Amino acid sequence: MNTEKRILPKATKSSMVKLIRSKGYDVPSIYQAFFSRTGRAFWLRWVDKNNAPHSAYYTGAGGRPVLQVDKTWVDLTMAEVIHFGLYEEK
Repeated sequence: MNTEKRILPKATKSSMVKLIRSKGYDVPSIYQAFFSRTGRAFWLRWVDKNNAPHSAYYTGAGGRPVLQVDKTWVDLTMAEVIHFGLYEEK
């Protein structure tokens, strides 16, 4: 029987906004951002102060966290995932 815990991606609207802001992106208001999820994939869409639309995608692939903002893959460490609470253990 395998009792090893797995760390799986998990996000909320506020955790995604905090992560995206920490990466230097302009998310003016959490209330105007749109958050959605499908399984273990999470999206955040927003419009910045210059009226430019943006989207962020967060999930796991190959046992590692992945983050894409607009069309750019952004470095994301496990330390950041833990800091922003973007995981759950199963």
